[in-house]
Amino acid sequence: MLFYIINVFYAILSLGIYIGFRMSVNSYLRHRKKSKTFIKKSKKGIANYWLYKKLHNEINLGYIYYFNLLLLVITPLYFVIVVFLGWLDVMALPIAVLNLLLCGIQVPSTVFSHIYDNYETYGQPFILLRRRYNNGYDSSFVIFCCIVIMVVFSIYNFTLAL
Repeated sequence: MLFYIINVFYAILSLGIYIGFRMSVNSYLRHRKKSKTFIKKSKKGIANYWLYKKLHNEINLGYIYYFNLLLLVITPLYFVIVVFLGWLDVMALPIAVLNLLLCGIQVPSTVFSHIYDNYETYGQPFILLRRRYNNGYDSSFVIFCCIVIMVVFSIYNFTLAL
């Protein structure tokens, strides 16, 4: 039961990570001096919105395009399998393997997200400690800790499945 509960929690968190990645793609495009109008027009249509096809054809998104494709497929797949089949003991190992795969994609996409969110907010890729405009502090160290926790969770999850 512990395996199911922690994987449901991580599946929900994974949806948030994907949403954060998509928001960071906009930050990346604005950092590359693309106008909001250009971004909005380039994301019209289902394929262009979800897959960034037009943007990729026009400006070559490179690894960002492939991260999006992988996250777009694996994140909902992981979510659906965990929520609907995660309580079955025979699904523990496939879920753990899928989680390792998802984590392998989420780690670099989280770094990407953090870098371009910082560029948009502070004008530099990494920050040691900086006060936010709305009271509070930001630090790249927090994201580093979150990445370590994601990796440790995936390894722990795999050992639970075995």
